[in-house]
Amino acid sequence: MQVLYSTQATALGGRAGWAASVDGALKVRLARPRALGGAGDAGATPEHLFAAGYAASFLEALRAAAAETDAVIVEDANVTVTVGVGRPEGEDGLALDVSLSLDLPDLDRETAQALSSRAHALCPYSRLLRERLEPRTAIT
Repeated sequence: MQVLYSTQATALGGRAGWAASVDGALKVRLARPRALGGAGDAGATPEHLFAAGYAASFLEALRAAAAETDAVIVEDANVTVTVGVGRPEGEDGLALDVSLSLDLPDLDRETAQALSSRAHALCPYSRLLRERLEPRTAIT
């Protein structure tokens, strides 16, 4: 693979610490949620960061898919990604549960579904997840 962009982030303290990108563009306080044994302090979780990154990337992939056709993605179109973390049945450790909800005003359901399918092929997050789970996508 020819890498077009790369970044690095370092975490200190795990889920109850800090994470920052090497270039200083991101610095975020992390907090372990109560559901995972934390105090529920203010701060982001790794799931927040993953959901935000996936949502932004998938919306860009939708725009790229639309550019291949005559479809138009309006400015206020949006993607909401829900990331859950839990224990898989009969396995050790934790696993992610991911779903996408697409709000694509002015597109009929058939066009939105076609763009969603193409976006899943284009989006690097979807590509990565395909080997482990198939993200659920709902179009509103």
